[in-house]
Amino acid sequence: MNHYDRSLLDRATRALQADVPNDEAINAAAVRTAKGLCIDMNHEASSTAIRSCDDVQQLFKPYRAGVLPEARALLVRTHLQDCGVCLRRFREASALDWEAPRIASTSPRHPQLWGWALAFSCVLLVSAFFVYKAYWQVPPGVRAEVQSIDGSAYLVSVNGGRQLSSGAKLSEGDQLRTASGSHAVLRLSDGSLVEVDQRSTLGVGARGRNATVALDQGALIVQAAHRSSGHLYVRTRDCRIAVTGTVFSVNSGIKGSRVAVLRGSVDVAHSGVHAVLHPGDQMATSDSLSPEPLAEQFAWSSDRQEYIGIMAQLANVEHRIAQVPFPQSRYSSDLLARVPADTLLYISIPNLGDYLSQANAIFQDQLNQSPELQQWWAHGHKQSPADLNTIVAKIHDVSQYLGDEIVVAASGEGDQRGVAALAQIQRSGLAAELQQQFSDANSGLVVLDEAALGAANPTAMAHGGYALVRDHEVVFSNSIATLKQINAQLDQGASGFATGDFGKQIGAAYERGAGIILAANLHAMIQNRTTRTLQAAAKARAFENSGLGDLQYLIAEHRESNGVPQNHLNLQFAGTRQRMASWLAGPAPIGSLDYVSPDAAIAVAALSKDPAAIADDLLAIASASKGTKVDLSEIDAKLQISVRDDLMANLGGDFLLALDGPVLPTPSWKLVIQVNNAGQFENTLERLAQAINSQEQGAKGHAIAIEPSVVGSQPYYAIRDLATGIVKANYTFSNGFMIVAPQRALLMEALQTQASGNSLARSTTFRALLPHDQNENYSAIAYQNLSPVLTPLLSQLSGTTADALRKLAADSRPTIVCAWGKDSGIEAASDSRLFGFDFLTLGAILNSGNKSAGQFVNR
Repeated sequence: MNHYDRSLLDRATRALQADVPNDEAINAAAVRTAKGLCIDMNHEASSTAIRSCDDVQQLFKPYRAGVLPEARALLVRTHLQDCGVCLRRFREASALDWEAPRIASTSPRHPQLWGWALAFSCVLLVSAFFVYKAYWQVPPGVRAEVQSIDGSAYLVSVNGGRQLSSGAKLSEGDQLRTASGSHAVLRLSDGSLVEVDQRSTLGVGARGRNATVALDQGALIVQAAHRSSGHLYVRTRDCRIAVTGTVFSVNSGIKGSRVAVLRGSVDVAHSGVHAVLHPGDQMATSDSLSPEPLAEQFAWSSDRQEYIGIMAQLANVEHRIAQVPFPQSRYSSDLLARVPADTLLYISIPNLGDYLSQANAIFQDQLNQSPELQQWWAHGHKQSPADLNTIVAKIHDVSQYLGDEIVVAASGEGDQRGVAALAQIQRSGLAAELQQQFSDANSGLVVLDEAALGAANPTAMAHGGYALVRDHEVVFSNSIATLKQINAQLDQGASGFATGDFGKQIGAAYERGAGIILAANLHAMIQNRTTRTLQAAAKARAFENSGLGDLQYLIAEHRESNGVPQNHLNLQFAGTRQRMASWLAGPAPIGSLDYVSPDAAIAVAALSKDPAAIADDLLAIASASKGTKVDLSEIDAKLQISVRDDLMANLGGDFLLALDGPVLPTPSWKLVIQVNNAGQFENTLERLAQAINSQEQGAKGHAIAIEPSVVGSQPYYAIRDLATGIVKANYTFSNGFMIVAPQRALLMEALQTQASGNSLARSTTFRALLPHDQNENYSAIAYQNLSPVLTPLLSQLSGTTADALRKLAADSRPTIVCAWGKDSGIEAASDSRLFGFDFLTLGAILNSGNKSAGQFVNR
């Protein structure tokens, strides 16, 4: 189209836009349209054309009254379907009264009444305003200030992100995120300090007098300031912690959250349940999170020298208490046969009155000598040391009336579940002693005889519980109904529990010599568990499908003989172990241990059943959980290998992970895996690397290359990150094993260890720690001896922190735990003291960011 044609078209368009039809033309067009739509027009179209939404809204009143011509009514209905503004106006107007106006009735006005109403309204509004301002309104201002940053931290907000520096402010809605290997310290507006670990994300908010730290992921340590009003809350994805002044740690991860308290106390709310934690206590929101030593949860802190000092003093106390003789083992029990026949949980402990008295004397002596412990006690305990002395003295005095054993038994299910503690009486006067020691307003213990028990209300509950004193036994419980059940059973004699299968398992533990026994009828507990939600039901089905639903009994034992501890655990299944429960293989020689030197700090080795069968179990479990068959074809196609046949089927089921060598600057870890065919397995790894490189690489993607080399006649392989050029790992093959390590030199040392026969498994120190039992081999072994690693490190350090670390390291001694699989059970045993030094020293050094000794000491 040329310029002249375009000009003619523009003039024609403007002429059409300017041409406005007259009323006659509009009426004629309306008639033709009505005929085309088969609409009967009994009168002329309105002379007023509809040109805008205002014109449509003028027709709302006659349209609602039903007097609008059909053609116009159709236009209004059509317009209301297309125009949201008019539809909203139409609906708002429909709330009005469209009937004929009526004369409103009048009533006499009372000025005094109106005045009172106005005054009441003003008071109500003012009160609501102050309540809102005090308790709900978000106060303006900064929520927190970054006090220090070690490494890098970033601000994440609705306006984007930026790197933070010391002195930066955090407002409502801002989030702080720490980078890898970085830490930050925040000071909240109330003076509380929050230490933030690496790879953590959190935000800080406020509502009225309360402040909230929202931890999305990662770990933090809070030194909460004392507040005259309001609370400091720490909120994770699955719990909320309320504090007023204390020191505690919070860790939020994939499995859930863990809270640990060093000083003071905190209130943790999770799944509708509130728990109060005191110094030394910890709580996890997931059953799959096992307890972690308290010290490890504070080892990364910049104030760890203070925390480590406290832990060192506590470790010294523990070491001294370990020298106190434990009560002699018991080889029978008169109470076992007399607990209720439906007992699900049975705990037997020795009479610890004398033991606790000696342990308290040691603690009080250490407390008097240690300013760190005195400060720790003052900040975290309401009671004074004298109060602790009083409590222990009461327990010791009462224990002199009791036999050598106390049994705790739990029986029943649901609302009928009852728990009681039983002991035999060895001398008269116990009732008077209990009334004298514990029948005050604080303890609230109610002492009963059999006559008083018979007259008691079965639904009554005492704050401090009840003590039923019989001629030869005493029973403690918080339930009258439970006391009556136990009393009737004791009168009848044997209940039949000891002759049942569960009771026989406990009886066998007594025959071995009982120190502490914990026995649980897991199968009955699982059967009694209720699944009130669909999510709980799904978890129950997944648990059953995993093979763990066949759990029968748990029997855990601890005893000491001539100062040597013996720990034994027996996990029994109802039939042959299936699926996940069957993954631990039976006892056999563990060849992977031959590649670990006697100087290893940590070594964990295990034998599994055929890894290909494990892959089949995983597919079966996944298929059962989803209700449809799951296969690996999509993953196989993407990786260009068969995960089951090329990868899993080529593994032999002997695995080991060890820390064998220096820990700085790079930990000398070592992975040993049994392989059936080294050539095929290497080919699988090559194809896997090619498949990874062929995938679309994102912004953080890294292509890898496997670089072969030969030293002597031994082939070695290096896995190199092509983006950075860094070798991530090295590996080689030897005698049916694949050895992986960060440096090739470690591989050579492993090969030399195996060839010389001077390995950990053959050392006298290692073998001396093995349990004294009938087993020639084990299915799994966990070993630690951190002294070779710590001694050279600590010799280079000085200062108060290093002194505390050395005190902790002095309590370090090798420990070993062995486990073995049977057809219908798994057992574990250890003759080591499992409590004491707990990796705090090593963790503190590693968490220092691999800095030089001077930097570490000066912190």
